[in-house]
Amino acid sequence: MTENKRQILEALRGWYHNGEYFEYGPPPYCAADVVMLIGGNVRNTSRTLQLMEDQGLVKSETIMRDQACEVPKFGHYPRPVTGYWRVETMAEDQARAKIWRDASKERSERAFEKMMSLFGPYACMNQPQGGT
Repeated sequence: MTENKRQILEALRGWYHNGEYFEYGPPPYCAADVVMLIGGNVRNTSRTLQLMEDQGLVKSETIMRDQACEVPKFGHYPRPVTGYWRVETMAEDQARAKIWRDASKERSERAFEKMMSLFGPYACMNQPQGGT
């Protein structure tokens, strides 16, 4: 197995940032996520992931992912992407992902409470509105 494939398989576990997940949470991860974690090129990584699926090392599924877009107007819009699981650890990774997703509301509430304790309820009321 090449070093690149080994790094991709390790990235698909989702163990980054001291055991915490990055922006998109736990796997499955798309090629762009893998590139953010280990570097490289999205097109080449996508091609490698497809080859790894043919070899039985990863399994793909279509997931919806919010993506920032400016058309029709600026915002985040759901978009289908191909996400990949590491076959060898898929059951364990799916169980960890479920636990993480199930605790989402509690994490959000804790984060909100922390922000309120740091900045107070009126922190954004003193910010300038509009342009320059």
